[in-house]
Amino acid sequence: MPQDPEVINSLRRLGLNEYEARAYFALSSAGKSTAGELSERAELPRPRIYDVLDSLLNKGFAAMQTGRPVTYSHLPLGEALGTLRKQRYKGLAEEFAEMDQVGRSLESKLSTSTAGRKLSAQETAWTLKGREAAYSKMGSMISGAKSHILISTTPAGLLAKTEAHGEALGKARARGVKLTIVSPVEKHKAAAQAAKVANELKLSSIPTRFVVSDDQALIFLSPENTPPEDEITMWLNSPHFASTLRRIAGA
Repeated sequence: MPQDPEVINSLRRLGLNEYEARAYFALSSAGKSTAGELSERAELPRPRIYDVLDSLLNKGFAAMQTGRPVTYSHLPLGEALGTLRKQRYKGLAEEFAEMDQVGRSLESKLSTSTAGRKLSAQETAWTLKGREAAYSKMGSMISGAKSHILISTTPAGLLAKTEAHGEALGKARARGVKLTIVSPVEKHKAAAQAAKVANELKLSSIPTRFVVSDDQALIFLSPENTPPEDEITMWLNSPHFASTLRRIAGA
């Protein structure tokens, strides 16, 4: 039967391979079919059809009716997507759990191997690429803050930072960390977000975007409209530099 390339491509974007997409399209178009009939309708090699059908059954895209002969039918796309979503969530949860387990194991081993080694001057400044890396470092800085946090940013940047780290900022303030925000937000919706998390809000604008947490500083070197994957930041663990940035901000 004629295939619809647009539909096949869309099904493949959902995670089906070429044969699975063609089989599902044929089942949804022709209705209940035997394996042999489906092989002909979907123009699939007969030796492969049972593997394809098993995969569709496992992914929740098809149902099987026992009998002589065994027949197969497609499941509505909404149901299939629901099953696929649950499977993806489960898979991601398992991957994250494994990632955390491996990370904890590596962290303890790496901490042991570097015990007693002091960082040299060259090891106090690092360049990070990508907004995700920058925001991960920012989250770590906020979570580890003991005394004060200073954020200098634009109104749009403040919204992004509070959306990503609002909970961590709230916890930091609850444990006594002083949070100062420097941003010209008086006529921006970000003002409400700033009021929720900050001990002190300075409605001024500093040309440089940065975050200071105790003795650490994270400086955004790229223009604000830089694509996330191209964002460049510099992280410094320097009491002197962090103090300088606080003086510039008047914090």
